[in-house]
Amino acid sequence: MLKAESIGTKELVFQAIGQITPITILGGLILGAAGFALGSTPLAFLIGMGAVLLAANTVYQFSRIVSHAGGYYAYVAHGMGNNAGVFTGFQYLIYQVANLGLEYLIVIWGFSKGINYALGTDLPVWSGIIYMGAMTVLSFVFMSRGIRPSLRLVMAIGLIQLGAILIISFAVIGQIHDNSLSVFTPQYALNGWHGVFLGFIAGSYLSFAGYGSVVPMGEEARTPTRTIGRAVLYVILLAGGVFLLGSYALTTGFGISSMSNFTSTVIPGLQVTREYLGIGGVYLYLLAVTFISTYGTVVGMGTPLTRVTYALARDGALPRFLSRTDEAGTPYNAVRFTFLISVAFAVLSGGIFWYLYGFYAGLEDAWIIFATIATLATLLIHILSNTSLSIMSIKEKKWVLWLLVPSATTLIMLVAVYYSVLGITMPYLIAPIVNVIWIGISLVYVYARRTSFHHTMNEEAPQQVTEA
Repeated sequence: MLKAESIGTKELVFQAIGQITPITILGGLILGAAGFALGSTPLAFLIGMGAVLLAANTVYQFSRIVSHAGGYYAYVAHGMGNNAGVFTGFQYLIYQVANLGLEYLIVIWGFSKGINYALGTDLPVWSGIIYMGAMTVLSFVFMSRGIRPSLRLVMAIGLIQLGAILIISFAVIGQIHDNSLSVFTPQYALNGWHGVFLGFIAGSYLSFAGYGSVVPMGEEARTPTRTIGRAVLYVILLAGGVFLLGSYALTTGFGISSMSNFTSTVIPGLQVTREYLGIGGVYLYLLAVTFISTYGTVVGMGTPLTRVTYALARDGALPRFLSRTDEAGTPYNAVRFTFLISVAFAVLSGGIFWYLYGFYAGLEDAWIIFATIATLATLLIHILSNTSLSIMSIKEKKWVLWLLVPSATTLIMLVAVYYSVLGITMPYLIAPIVNVIWIGISLVYVYARRTSFHHTMNEEAPQQVTEA
């Protein structure tokens, strides 16, 4: 069984920070937000933080009564029954597999590109494959050794990331002459508020995806009914703070009136860093963004996926051998399964799109498809969790935090779903098609196996079955 009371609040916080990877504010999902919000990008991140705090209410409320390695699927099962819970668990599988595929491909895509741009070298594109392959193996080796060793390294990497953001952001802000709070108004966005909310959907809201990765750690956390909810709150506030700081520094550093060119720049975060911090800033950027953040991200995504896989197997929804653990409480078969399935999907999709469209265009299409699959899956998971809490509110007569707030959050997420698929064309249309197909497969599987699930969730940590 999993090892109880292995990790505390700080490990949980950096577990989620590993998946969120806040350092990508210097070159990741800020591109999606800035494409629409332009000079009002910091406002889009402020709204994103507020929306995520609303969404986290459901996690906070459930974490006080449910502690289970199944995470969100245990939350849904608690209010809607085992079958709905297992269905949610299957959506979590595709969500995190797509996240890992996205991470593998985007690092391969940008590795040689970033280093060559920054240092004037001529590394071949396949060097990113070697680097990502080595980092993936390293990540899963540490995950196989147990949760404490792997998360200790994630904590160290997270602190370096946060330090790099602070150094770069304050260095830029201290030198620019365009400091203005007007970036927190919609006046610079494409079509005003419309552009701000498009930026919110396309980048700022998604930047927080991963704060719920602590939920499947409930059986291994100390006093989980307190630490899980507390960790979620700390993660959102910490990530939100650095997102606001980083987006402000990049927007003003790049030039508020020049933000229409932001997304067309090779690597805008690196460009701003080099302009204001020189070669020393370039080295710091490459260290924090390109080299060390990869491990934390893979572990941040992979660890909760292994726990949900383990829990689904223990509850009869997946083959039993995936629930086996070693003496340290590591679900080693679930770790191997996560490694193999995520790498296989990334290699297959990346290879096909590379062959069809070339290296840069092909891999970019592939990781955008993975990102869209993950977005749609996580929105569905949260909608189901909100609905589960709302159903429970009728029995418990808790109307504000258990009904009104989750319902409002669900409306926001439905808007996000709408904008995620609005006007989508091929090859990106592949993503919602994959989601719909997976939903259909999950429904058929759950219906066929509906009497065989032996859900272990209860108000305390579940009794776990040990297998050597």
